[in-house]
Amino acid sequence: MNSSKSIQERIVLDRFRQSFRDFPSGRIIKSESPDFLIRISPKKSIGIELTSLSKATYTINSTSAGSFLQDLTSSLIKKEEKLAIYQKNRANEYWLVIYADSIEVKGLESENLLSGLNLNSGFDRIFLFELFNGIVWKFPHSRE
Repeated sequence: MNSSKSIQERIVLDRFRQSFRDFPSGRIIKSESPDFLIRISPKKSIGIELTSLSKATYTINSTSAGSFLQDLTSSLIKKEEKLAIYQKNRANEYWLVIYADSIEVKGLESENLLSGLNLNSGFDRIFLFELFNGIVWKFPHSRE
């Protein structure tokens, strides 16, 4: 694996861990598919796959929201197709973190950014993560 990509993934994971208050405690193990395993106990682990959106920055308003959601859905579908490969690690849960450097929401309720998405996913939890401000949005379907 490309070491710069590996370093970037670790930076994203560490930033996500700092920003998401419910991030589980455990040993972080670099993996390939998924990108990381969080070993919580000998019998419990979470697989975390990271993927970036097609653009690094987004300014989302009422006219650009559809394009943004299309990019988001496209990223999800690509990772959904690989979920069976990730599941070979036999983790208890699989999380997908879709990220961009900057996501600025204008004229829309930021909390409702993902509410219009009705996804049927095999991932247990899906997050949208904005690196610059450390904002984490949970997808509506995510299981608690």
